[in-house]
Amino acid sequence: MRKICELGRYVLSKCGADKKEFLSAVYKRRTQAKKHRLDVPQFGRSMVEMLGVLAIIGFLSIGGIAGYSKAMMKYKLNKHAVTISTLINNALQIKDRLQKASGDGILRHHDTFKALGLLPDGIKYVSNNELRDNFNIRIIIYSHPGDFSGIGFYFEKNMDDMADVCRNIVYAAKENADNLWLLETSDSGENEQSWKGHHYGNAYCDSSRKCLSNITLSDMESLCKCTENNECEFYVLWI
Repeated sequence: MRKICELGRYVLSKCGADKKEFLSAVYKRRTQAKKHRLDVPQFGRSMVEMLGVLAIIGFLSIGGIAGYSKAMMKYKLNKHAVTISTLINNALQIKDRLQKASGDGILRHHDTFKALGLLPDGIKYVSNNELRDNFNIRIIIYSHPGDFSGIGFYFEKNMDDMADVCRNIVYAAKENADNLWLLETSDSGENEQSWKGHHYGNAYCDSSRKCLSNITLSDMESLCKCTENNECEFYVLWI
């Protein structure tokens, strides 16, 4: 029976004198295999390259988030402009009904608008005393029976952050200059109210009165700039 010798994973058919020769062959094979592995092209990236890639991805992500936030704000402002314009148009459609409402003092008509489905998307009904838009601006629809009616917009935040929202209201009033009596604004502090501007509708303006249809971007900037910590108020009125 032939004697078999084992050396690790290699099996020797002979032992003794042939062992040295066999080990030499195994060593040679291992050396050749190692050299072969070194000659094979190595695929992958170094740590420096990976860090560079991660830095680029981070930079692009920051830019993408900033661009997305800007686009979302623009979308929100555009939607707000449509909402305010729709609210004014809906009020003008029933202005005669609002003027005929009976009562003493100032009347508020939020329940009426809610019942008739005249509150556009983006206007939240809080109570018959208050509405809110999607920028949380307080809105009041009211009338002085037999005199005039209007919509009041009350800014409770720093106007530097809400200037675009303010301009939406002024633009909406300008678009309806043919049907409005007056756009008036005030800068209200804790103890006093300072009226900043009166712009009249097309049927009520003349050489001595500013026309709402002629309001400029510079006028808007002035109207939409309030003293710090004061509450800006805008009134869109009709007779």
